[in-house]
Amino acid sequence: MIEFNYYPADIKKAEPLGVITLDYFINAVKNPKPHIIDIFNQIREAEQNKDQATKMALKSKLVSFTPCVLIDKKRNYENIISWTGLMVLDFDHLDSPEYAEEFKEYLFNEYKFIVAAWLSASKHGVRAFVKIPVCSSTDEFKSYFLGIKHKLFKYKGFDTAPQNCVLPLFYSMDYKILYRFDALEFNRKHNTITKPQVKQYIINDKTNIVEKIIFNKINVIIDNGHPQLRAAAYLLGGFVGARYIGQDYAITMLYRMIESNHYLSQKASIYKKTAETMIKQGQYQPTYLENYEK
Repeated sequence: MIEFNYYPADIKKAEPLGVITLDYFINAVKNPKPHIIDIFNQIREAEQNKDQATKMALKSKLVSFTPCVLIDKKRNYENIISWTGLMVLDFDHLDSPEYAEEFKEYLFNEYKFIVAAWLSASKHGVRAFVKIPVCSSTDEFKSYFLGIKHKLFKYKGFDTAPQNCVLPLFYSMDYKILYRFDALEFNRKHNTITKPQVKQYIINDKTNIVEKIIFNKINVIIDNGHPQLRAAAYLLGGFVGARYIGQDYAITMLYRMIESNHYLSQKASIYKKTAETMIKQGQYQPTYLENYEK
């Protein structure tokens, strides 16, 4: 039986309240309580109004989970007791709730290693659990995430943040959550890249390239983070100016990369302010891929 921790409705509180089972989690997503439904309705309204501050404030009222690991005392790498055999997938800022619903069904039907798939709180995203071998280290977990990323990065909205196995997953509701208890185990050694059958789900090629460039720059930061982040964010702003990627998507993408980087996440709020400022400044000097690659 798979079990993992849940946390208070306050993201600043990193001590788990207890443990729940995967079955309990799925039932809670499928059958939310009335006051939770009201919060989700407000989150969807904030998403439609592109009010990210209100959206994040509302999400902070929701309990969160660390489905990939069991934690002792506090949510960080040092306090991991064991891994659960689950990995989280996150596809964000999709075009519409209708599109997200279609993509959820496609993803679940296409990949048999997916245990469950459901809509995000805003209904503009898709969350999923992947069945992987039970890991024994963060490095092993990240190696499986890189295998999944290699396979699924081509899809719109793929977020690299869940490579951080202690990143909290916010609760969301979906009456039509899809799940199976006979999922195949993803094995990075035996899974090859296949062409998706439905092309409308694939990310724009140039946006994909931009995400990979920025991810590679953020992923290597282990110290002296401020100048490296400023340079990466300014470059990302240049790509926004060249119209390869939207500003809102770029800011959210870099926020998640900051949260998933062990060094940057320790002062995430400071680095996020720097990132947003530099992205906006970089737009005034567009960077074109043909020039960048030279």
